[in-house]
Amino acid sequence: MRMLPLVNKDAKILYESMKELQIPEDQLYLHDDESCPCGSGKTYKECCKGKCDAGPVKSKKPVEVLLVEEMKNGFKQDKVCLHPDQVNCRGKIKEAHALQNHKIISLIASADNHIIMQDPTKQPLNVSNDPVNPVMIVPFTRVSGNKATTQSCFCDVHDTEAFKAIEAGAPDFDANNDEMKFVYAYKAFIFEYAKQRHAMWMFRKMFSKRPQVFSMPEQVKEYRVQCMRMEEFDIVKKKFDSEILVGTHNGVNTVVVTIAYKLGFANYAYIAPDYDMDGNKIKSIDNYGRMHRLAITVLPEANQSYILLSCLDSEEEFYRSFFQSIKTANLEKVLFYFNLLLPLFSENIVLNESLWDALDEKGKIGLTHMANLTGDDQLKFSQTLGMALRNAAHKKNFNYSKRKGFDLFQRV
Repeated sequence: MRMLPLVNKDAKILYESMKELQIPEDQLYLHDDESCPCGSGKTYKECCKGKCDAGPVKSKKPVEVLLVEEMKNGFKQDKVCLHPDQVNCRGKIKEAHALQNHKIISLIASADNHIIMQDPTKQPLNVSNDPVNPVMIVPFTRVSGNKATTQSCFCDVHDTEAFKAIEAGAPDFDANNDEMKFVYAYKAFIFEYAKQRHAMWMFRKMFSKRPQVFSMPEQVKEYRVQCMRMEEFDIVKKKFDSEILVGTHNGVNTVVVTIAYKLGFANYAYIAPDYDMDGNKIKSIDNYGRMHRLAITVLPEANQSYILLSCLDSEEEFYRSFFQSIKTANLEKVLFYFNLLLPLFSENIVLNESLWDALDEKGKIGLTHMANLTGDDQLKFSQTLGMALRNAAHKKNFNYSKRKGFDLFQRV
């Protein structure tokens, strides 16, 4: 009898999740009077409607690989400083580090300054024998610390200015320092914003080349979702920009989890977790259909480490209960939760070689599998994790210190 309420609850959560992802049928098609997705500023009817696609690319590579390669090449062209003070931009748009090279990366890097991460510059591997439905993964591999978590999104001047409170030479993290908490939250956000902005830029570029292909319902759905996502991100960026321009650090709510030893990994993410630590659905979507996210940073230092969870004050209502549970929970329960959450939702996990070597083959495969899940596969796995969290919460004296499969939080 105990299983029935659990199954019913899972069915309800699944239904609600799918409801949130639905797009009205009339929005699966482009309308004549809407702005053309190519970004020209003209209406679709005046611009790309009826335009012929560019010729097919002659290649034996799967389409997925070709798209990834085109996106990588696009990064070299799409360079812009995202700092709000555009008047004072100086120098080249540089490869800025989301995780500071001389403060975080250097703490977990090997003697020759290498770490383990998914390398976005490498061609993904096709692990399927099916040429029609290839399964592409980006494996964890050895990467130079100088290249870890880099993105071309700030000029020379603003890369130094925006993050000086947490860069090399700055004091260790202080949980009472509002500027540090603000800057860590901003950094997790703005680097994800840069990726989303680039994804939209790439869609527009590909639409202009192949409007017939990208006018198909599945592609239009992706376009609608990306438009909604950019609207959500732009609201948050406007708030951060307003604070940065006047030199203040208000409007951000941060919960700090302190860990009394140096971790063997670091991470940043800007995500909306599906479930809390007890497997209850987090209502992160408001009445207007907008999603509200958390900036998450896992930050190792010489003698201790931190997990930082931040949202705008205006979004605190969506995470109030979650934040309170994080503050009051046993540390092992918190670590159990993030050990499951981060690999599934973040592509920015950076490990030291000792931690990677400490994982057995099954753990390495499990971590790689979770980190490569996307779309429906990611959603289904998240729902499975939600069930696992609920089962753990319902068990008396569940041992949260046993993080099976792989343990990112083990001492190394």
